[in-house]
Amino acid sequence: MTHPAAASFDSPAAARLGAWGRARLAAWSRTPVWWLPCAAHLLPPLWLFAGLLFEGRMLFFRDLTYYYYPNYVFVAGAMGQGVWPLWNPTSDAGAPFLMAYPLDLLLVAALGPRGALAAGPPLHVWLAMCGATRLARSVGASAWGAWAAGLFFGASGFVLSSVNLCELFHAVAWAPWVVAAMVAVAQAPSGRAVGALAVLAAVQLSTLSAEVVLQTALAGALLTRVRLRLRTLAALLAAATLTALLAAPVLLGVRALVEGTHRTQGLPPASAFAFSARGPVLVEALLPRLFGNVHSFSDAGYWGRPFFPSGQPYLLSMYLGLGVLVLALAAGYREGRWRWWLLAGVGVALALGSHGPLAGPLAPLMKMFRSPVKFAFMADLALCVLAGLGLDRIRHGAPRGPAWALGPGVALCAGGLLLRRWPDLPARLLDDLLPGIATEQARAVAAEVWPSAFLVSGALAAGVGLVLRFLPRWAALAAVLAGLDLLVVNHAINPAAEASFYTLRPEVRRLVEPAAAQGTFRWFSYGVAGPPPPHWTLSAASHDSDVWLYYLDRQSLVPRTHVLDGLEGAFDEDRVGWSPPGSTFTVDERTPGRFRDVHGRLRLANVRWVLSFHPLPDDLVELRDLARLREIVEPQRLYELRDPLPRAFWARRPEDLPARADGDHGSVVYQRVDPHTVRIRAATPPGYVVVLDGYDRSWRAEGAGGPVPLLRAHGRYWALPTPGGEQVITVRHAPSWRTPALVAAAIGAVAALGLAFMPAARAGPLGGGDR
Repeated sequence: MTHPAAASFDSPAAARLGAWGRARLAAWSRTPVWWLPCAAHLLPPLWLFAGLLFEGRMLFFRDLTYYYYPNYVFVAGAMGQGVWPLWNPTSDAGAPFLMAYPLDLLLVAALGPRGALAAGPPLHVWLAMCGATRLARSVGASAWGAWAAGLFFGASGFVLSSVNLCELFHAVAWAPWVVAAMVAVAQAPSGRAVGALAVLAAVQLSTLSAEVVLQTALAGALLTRVRLRLRTLAALLAAATLTALLAAPVLLGVRALVEGTHRTQGLPPASAFAFSARGPVLVEALLPRLFGNVHSFSDAGYWGRPFFPSGQPYLLSMYLGLGVLVLALAAGYREGRWRWWLLAGVGVALALGSHGPLAGPLAPLMKMFRSPVKFAFMADLALCVLAGLGLDRIRHGAPRGPAWALGPGVALCAGGLLLRRWPDLPARLLDDLLPGIATEQARAVAAEVWPSAFLVSGALAAGVGLVLRFLPRWAALAAVLAGLDLLVVNHAINPAAEASFYTLRPEVRRLVEPAAAQGTFRWFSYGVAGPPPPHWTLSAASHDSDVWLYYLDRQSLVPRTHVLDGLEGAFDEDRVGWSPPGSTFTVDERTPGRFRDVHGRLRLANVRWVLSFHPLPDDLVELRDLARLREIVEPQRLYELRDPLPRAFWARRPEDLPARADGDHGSVVYQRVDPHTVRIRAATPPGYVVVLDGYDRSWRAEGAGGPVPLLRAHGRYWALPTPGGEQVITVRHAPSWRTPALVAAAIGAVAALGLAFMPAARAGPLGGGDR
């Protein structure tokens, strides 16, 4: 593949260089300047996440607050104690844990939790852009076409919407790299290509996003099928074997992590297919801000709730824009490009889930997966690469681009002008096709959001069409316009909060710190999101931003935000489907009205302190203190259970509760040494020491006389038999898979390192390039 500058060798400037200069210029033109597109890709992430990188702001949306940032804090503390944590004692009364993604571990170790949360998103968007550029280059795109494919992919709504879903986000960022590596093996099998594919695939596997790994494999298989010879099959098999070795800690760790959970039992269809894309959701990929502002505090600025089971989309936006679609259509379907169109079509059909033609074949797969909308990833990647190939076809094709390229942008501009004049037009024309478009919320969005959004995106899409039609050799300008449209529309997907977002207010600290000092007990909080919602003051509602919802949830120590304050909690929601049975509450159980029903489970989980904005039964809890937050009318109440259970106690039988006033039962002292180690000091009669930590068969107990049996107690917890007297028992979490998995990974790393020093094979483009 020659550099585009080769076309200028016959220019007068080149002639003045002389024979030696022309030879050097020709040699340079044949050298792929691979780093130039990657360097150009730095600018969009720096702009998108400038607040994180340069102003100290913090991401907060959804699982970032409730799950990922607390996990970063926990992992940072564990690694500070020299432990790669496979057990998390801070949440769900203790449960298996796995963070095996190397980049996350490195970022947390090097930059701390706040630094990892700030640097991770721009880094992975940049990786996604560079990966898509590498993939487009490997299938024949020029430097400009490959750069455009990377820009479109990284700035697409799908990629930026996955930022708050870290496993999905990280896997998506590595997916084009893995597909490109599969293409490289198909082009020219070699030891180096096999090693590179294995390392990249193992890294993607470590993100724990099985849905994206599956889609990546499907995309790679579809694109490499053209050269499936015996040597290629052998190379792919070798890469798969090496991947399994490198990823052994992940594969075996996940098997242990999901054992006995909903994932292994099979998810019910209602849960698995909950986020199936509907027609309007796909239309939103082409029409900017179709549903309004998903980060609106009230319903007034967002009317898309009827299309999602919980009222909120799984992916905040899938916007790809008309400009990218026009460029993709310009690629055509010949020279292997039909494979990309097939990949896009399969991705859309799978994303429709229960609303699409593949609902039946998809059903067995969805017993372990959730949210079919994730399968739109294949369509997103395919269309972005096609857009890059379409750009090349226009640049090096006919002197005039297709006349139809002007149509989409002009039509969108016309729609914006019509809406500015008649904002009620959609409600009158589309009420039967789009249920909910005639509501007050939709009318407000149509009047206030659509006109300007349609005009801006329509103008940029029309600019793409004009360049393709009349200035095909300047087609790179069309890519700039299409990319600008993506950045303008999608930059608001990931808002950031003030640097103090995760810091407790003084009035909340006044509640928490004295209670936390009273011993080893767990916390539970109802937060502000669950029913019934508290009453918000005008000071919060007037800002019209959902940052207040997450900020007040953080201030109420809703699980798992208590980790940020060095506290332990119990009964989170099962956000990922692999929590141990009995360790979480359903959404219905997490309501103050059900407190009497769950009181016994809270007590058995060593919960002593409960935070609620609503009153709780006086016979079960005692009000200790309250704090008034200016954004909520009701005060935040701190309750103490009237009869809390200690973390560890003596009992005659494993299922007994602590004995009361019927003799001297000595003492039991519980000490948490690190996430993997607990030390029990007991001076008791013969019986059992019951410990209200989550049970797992990987725990091993040892006393002065050797191993001590560790028995299940109260269904969820564990007990240690004691002969009486003074005992010191050390209990360690020691999964049997850990050592063989690490040995296998070390063998794989040595093999991959050896393959890296093998000579690379020469290869040509595969899959429909122009060059």
